[in-house]
Amino acid sequence: MSRRKVVALLACFFWLSASLAAQVKAGGYFSFEYLKSQPEGLYSKGTFANFNGGLAVSGVIYGSLSFLAEGRLASHENFQLAQAYINFQGSQLISLKAGLFEIPFGRFNRSARPHENPTVFRPLVFHFFPYRWNDLGICLQGNYAIFYYSAYIINGLSADSQGYLETKFTDPNKDKAMGGRLGLRFGEGIELGGSIYNGKYDPDGTKDVQFRGLDLLWLTPEWEVRGEFIQAAYDHPTLNQKINFEGYYLTVSMLFKSFRLYYSFQKSDLPRNLVDDHQAPPLNIFLESMVKKTRSAVGLKWDAASNFYAKLEYDWNKEKDVKLKDNVLLVQVGLAF
Repeated sequence: MSRRKVVALLACFFWLSASLAAQVKAGGYFSFEYLKSQPEGLYSKGTFANFNGGLAVSGVIYGSLSFLAEGRLASHENFQLAQAYINFQGSQLISLKAGLFEIPFGRFNRSARPHENPTVFRPLVFHFFPYRWNDLGICLQGNYAIFYYSAYIINGLSADSQGYLETKFTDPNKDKAMGGRLGLRFGEGIELGGSIYNGKYDPDGTKDVQFRGLDLLWLTPEWEVRGEFIQAAYDHPTLNQKINFEGYYLTVSMLFKSFRLYYSFQKSDLPRNLVDDHQAPPLNIFLESMVKKTRSAVGLKWDAASNFYAKLEYDWNKEKDVKLKDNVLLVQVGLAF
């Protein structure tokens, strides 16, 4: 989406916010990091990097009709409109969202802001699709008893000239992409979910790209466990065969007052052994094979104030069939308001 369109859309939402000032909420966040890797890693010299920031406004237009707009800025990309939608809350069972929204695939994609993610880097498996994957379309969601659902129709992912999946906010073909998530919530602390996505990535609408996922959340006052498994499958553009890749992560956190001690284990197929965790592009449909990589991360998050936090983390990286000294020390500080 062009910068001019982004500014125009944000201007409309901020104008709407001003006219509904009594019912509007605003919030935002920012963070940056210090990274230092072993000699064969990407950050061997040590660097301050990865500034992330965002601002969101939401409010009630009238009755059950509300809106939300969110813009975000990162050090490696131009200002982007992350979300801009109108939501009609018919009942607890049914609500309808229309516009630009984050895709409800699994859990991480909807809670990937730096202060929401337990670890500093995103889980390795979430390099399959764009970071904070969003698109234009409509989404129906709601819950009944222990069932929570989301179902959406969107333009869908396309492949750029080099083969990387991307969201262009225009339909790449005449076929709309569809998907959804079904979750089962047991009490206040346990939720299991399954997600699907089906779309066509080529202009002719003949090449499939599919994602399947399972997610888990277990939460108590002292512990948090979250994990996801994702499988990607797509029709290779020249080989006339379907290619499959997969990965998963599991993060366990112990909560004590203002501290969170966490451990994360991740294993995923990746295009190469060394991947820039913030700037690496999504899946490339020309790939015939990938390398396997595992990561163990141990860290401590300190909520120094109600809206200020700091994370200290060390990542052990291991690549199959090759030995690299690419472990990373990470420090992240941020603010959420």
